[in-house]
Amino acid sequence: NNMCSYCVVPFTRGRERSRDLESVVGETRRLLDEEGIREVILLGQNVNSYHDGRGGRGRNGSNGDGGTYRTSNDGFSNVFRARHGGGHRFADLLEAVSSLSPELRVRFTSPHPKDYPPELLSLMAERPNVCSHLH
Repeated sequence: NNMCSYCVVPFTRGRERSRDLESVVGETRRLLDEEGIREVILLGQNVNSYHDGRGGRGRNGSNGDGGTYRTSNDGFSNVFRARHGGGHRFADLLEAVSSLSPELRVRFTSPHPKDYPPELLSLMAERPNVCSHLH
């Protein structure tokens, strides 16, 4: 939902949509078990603005009711209304996928710098199978 003046993607793609956490984890588990994948890449135009509003409490215990989760870091502002409310955020998805197997390498690409909450950076530091790669 970032509408940069030079980028046509949000205008041709439409508003951001997130798959539910369980469908992504289930697909990854199936690929791991049935096809023996060794690496998964979580991909999105702005992957770390992921929000599954159908979920429960997130990694930091916030249910979106004004808790500690912040959608934008200092120095950034949202032109459009941010996604608020309960549910799972990207750190929750990354935690769930990386928990499937310590042998599974997990990468993600196309994040936006404004959407790096401390929970996401802490998880990257904690999990050796989450690749230390920022794009």
